[in-house]
Amino acid sequence: MTDLERNSKQRPQVFVSYASADRAAAKTIVEGLRSRNLNVWLDADELRPGDHWAESIRTAIEASAYFLLLLSKHSVQSSWMVHEVEAVLKELQSRDVTFLPVLLEDCDIPSSLAIYQCFDMRSGVEENLEKLAEALRFTPKIDFEKLSPQTFEQLVVDLLQKLGFVNLQSEIQQRDSGFDAVVEFRQKDPFGAETREVYAVETKFYRHSRAGLEALRQLAGYAKSDPKINKALLVTNGNLTSVALDWVNDAPKATGIPIRVIDGTELKRLLLQNTDLVSKYFSPNLSNAS
Repeated sequence: MTDLERNSKQRPQVFVSYASADRAAAKTIVEGLRSRNLNVWLDADELRPGDHWAESIRTAIEASAYFLLLLSKHSVQSSWMVHEVEAVLKELQSRDVTFLPVLLEDCDIPSSLAIYQCFDMRSGVEENLEKLAEALRFTPKIDFEKLSPQTFEQLVVDLLQKLGFVNLQSEIQQRDSGFDAVVEFRQKDPFGAETREVYAVETKFYRHSRAGLEALRQLAGYAKSDPKINKALLVTNGNLTSVALDWVNDAPKATGIPIRVIDGTELKRLLLQNTDLVSKYFSPNLSNAS
């Protein structure tokens, strides 16, 4: 058994992936997190002569609670970024590893990563280290099992508002709609004109199961029946079944409604950047479980 395999049994908390050109920034981040009592895995520190590189990296990722990917002009151009990271994203979700892209500078983020909200360190690595460490410390507090389905719905509503969604119309008291809320997201197109996307939002809270194909089909059907809605959003505390994951990719062609899914792993990542919501909903003094 290698030293890395022995260490993996202790579940290193944070795995940091970076391009070689960003090694100085990576070292600063790692040293800063370690000085704040966080356990961090960095390849040059942990790999030993004779270790199989690819296998050792995968073992470390699987044993981590977080996967931090440093994004820069260098990393987004690397072949490892394009092939290896994209391939490992689904595996991270299935293993409940929180994926957190860290933006070091302005760069063209690959389309497969564009859906992820980045932790912004463009104003300086050292200036943002405490905020990053604080966010990572908050994750163990995020235990969805402590919430009731109703409290989970309200958490999602609050998060969507923090993310910039507007004109939220709650349907929680009107279950005939078939979904929980309607929200708008506004942004400007490349020519400066405002565009408007309207989402049907459904929350699915599970204690012992996962969101499946039927829930997605129902949501798409409800959204399609309302002419003002052009997208759908499913937010769940768990993961999707493999069949449901495959169906989501084909949903725009099959139903005409693009469906965005935020599963439990991604929800934790979003909450990392909104720690006031973590304090509000996961305080030790609260008891929301039904």
